[in-house]
Amino acid sequence: MKLKGLLIDLDGSIYRGDQALPYSREFIIFLREKGMRFLFLTNNSTSLPSGYVEKLRKMGIEAKEEEILTSGVATAVYLKNWKKEGRVYIIGEEPLKEVIKKLNWEICEDNVDAVVVGLDRSFNFEKLKKANALIRSGARFIATNPDKTFPTEKEIGPGAGSLVAAVSAASQRKPIVIGKPSTYIGKIAMEKLGLSPEEIGIVGDRIDTDVYFGKRLKAKTFLLLTGVTKKEDLEKAKVKPDFVFEDLKHLTDFLKEKI
Repeated sequence: MKLKGLLIDLDGSIYRGDQALPYSREFIIFLREKGMRFLFLTNNSTSLPSGYVEKLRKMGIEAKEEEILTSGVATAVYLKNWKKEGRVYIIGEEPLKEVIKKLNWEICEDNVDAVVVGLDRSFNFEKLKKANALIRSGARFIATNPDKTFPTEKEIGPGAGSLVAAVSAASQRKPIVIGKPSTYIGKIAMEKLGLSPEEIGIVGDRIDTDVYFGKRLKAKTFLLLTGVTKKEDLEKAKVKPDFVFEDLKHLTDFLKEKI
């Protein structure tokens, strides 16, 4: 195994809600000691990289902003690569709006070039109605990610993909997906690490995003059973991970023998 780097999911892999998962701190310390290159790669667009740095710090995990790539940041990069500036309607929270505004796109409610849908905990019918009208008028429909669920300390709640599905059903349009399992965010991540797919491993808790993402990149996949996916889900899954681990302790023990 020519493993030189990892793309590591956060929600359900390193923590659930505000609770660090067992051995997450030790896992990151181990990677640093081994000189393993890695990025925290999250589909969650509700926080800035700086916010994730602070969240991880409170859990005893040291990280730098440049080690964190969110679907919100990747979406902003997509928009900037498409058009240097434009007009966009956003269903999403302030961090998503902030990263897009930084790249000179104007956030508007009419005559827009694109509609971006991310996780928005104040989503309502009026936002759905507005997005539907704009997309039907020709705006490009972009989803930060397709995750229909979202793991917290106590439950599995609705994710951005649930809102994307509502907008898609209303507008009868399929979105351009930026976050996992899209290879778009993968290409940005690989460029940041300076590694090729065969040198990278994908660590995550979801078959539908993390494992499928790894398969599309042609990278090794390491599934953790600490978030959304459970053992019984593996039997009926069409896409199979390369490796499955109960938790980060078992993954760390495995990597100790491989790197």
